[in-house]
Amino acid sequence: MPKVSVVTTVYNGRPYFERALPSILAQTYTDFEYLIVDDGSTDGTGEKLAEVAHQDARIRILSPGRLGFAAALNHAISHAQGEYIARQDFDDISYPQRLARQVSYLDAHPDVGLVGGQYIREDEQRGERYVRLPPIENREIRAALVRYIPFAHTLVMFRRAAWEQVGGYPTATNLVDLRLWLRLAEAGWGFHNIPEVLGEHLIHGASFWHRTFTYRQRQRDFARVQLEAIRRLHLPWWMVVYPLGRLAYSYLPDQVKRWTRRSLAGVQEQDMTEQHP
Repeated sequence: MPKVSVVTTVYNGRPYFERALPSILAQTYTDFEYLIVDDGSTDGTGEKLAEVAHQDARIRILSPGRLGFAAALNHAISHAQGEYIARQDFDDISYPQRLARQVSYLDAHPDVGLVGGQYIREDEQRGERYVRLPPIENREIRAALVRYIPFAHTLVMFRRAAWEQVGGYPTATNLVDLRLWLRLAEAGWGFHNIPEVLGEHLIHGASFWHRTFTYRQRQRDFARVQLEAIRRLHLPWWMVVYPLGRLAYSYLPDQVKRWTRRSLAGVQEQDMTEQHP
């Protein structure tokens, strides 16, 4: 029984086989299984996944047909054997120490239900590359839930017991990660971010999120979930300025967006041009 189950869903992911897969298989922490859901791919992804699984016994391929993102995640976790669930998007990268750092923290802090970390965010849409430095401690993370998403979904690890307690990922079409974090916060679980860069998150136009939702639609959905966070976490009502600001944010030029999220929303970012070792 592996302690960690790494969970990935993929739909037509042939261009990205050199990103998530080798980065997970090269982890210094080795007590894990790697569950990959082929979510109805039509580009030969399933056949190539079968080849990879034949080469490494840690990889398990699930092919339930087209489920959609949230349902595919819940399907994978329902088949997982690990005590801890590590999320990994197929087009992103985890650095070698990622699993080891997160397992060590969860082992030492039984009240924490979910742990993330710092990460490099490469935004091909805006031509930006920077290190995202999310808040570290539980109190700061909970307060940030109403302003922005304080975790990279692709780089979180959470307790399977916490996921089960709150009923798994909500079957929404958008922002399923933030909706799950709200469920965990409401249930009393603690949060933490490792103060170390654990991987890279790629933003590109071919991703499911960008292909499925227009930018302004994503921002409207985000504002609705922010309002939900204020209500469910019993936060001060003056915080409605954040969802209202989210609606205006979508109309700003990119340079102004960067200033707004860093100055007004309090998102900590460090610009970079060099490659991370």
